[in-house]
Amino acid sequence: MSNESIENEKESKSINEISISLRIALIAITAALYTALGYIFQPISFLGLQFRVAELIVGMCLLFPIEGLIGNVLGVFFVNLTSPLGPIDLVSCFVNIPALYCIIYLRDKEYLKYLGGILYAIIISFYVAIILYIVYALPIWLNFIYVLISEVILASLGITLFDIIKNKVNLEYY
Repeated sequence: MSNESIENEKESKSINEISISLRIALIAITAALYTALGYIFQPISFLGLQFRVAELIVGMCLLFPIEGLIGNVLGVFFVNLTSPLGPIDLVSCFVNIPALYCIIYLRDKEYLKYLGGILYAIIISFYVAIILYIVYALPIWLNFIYVLISEVILASLGITLFDIIKNKVNLEYY
């Protein structure tokens, strides 16, 4: 086997073969990014007129689906520990799993990845609107629209940002 074929074989290995420690590091990085942005922008991250900048990190699911999902769920948990809604807002960790899966499922489908972001935004917005109704008796549909607008903007920007990173770095995952 020549040196050139050994190099080609090394280059052809995909990120599928990453070690468990690298996977844990990617989860930790995703969770840390979400948590940091959530705490930095905490005054605008909760209630009806929220603009949770940390939602940009949902785009990490394009690069590393499983690690991005777990990291985002952990990030949501840590940010929601300080939620003015109280412990009920911690349930959103579980709501994020099917919502993030929408992004993961459509991540390799050209423009449909943005549909995944919109589905994510719809699920999260509906949950937030219901929780705001339960805790503060705020109108569900009005809050759904308010949260949906910011969620669609942030999820779309996050998907765009991480898609650019994916293309620039030429990452191939699953």
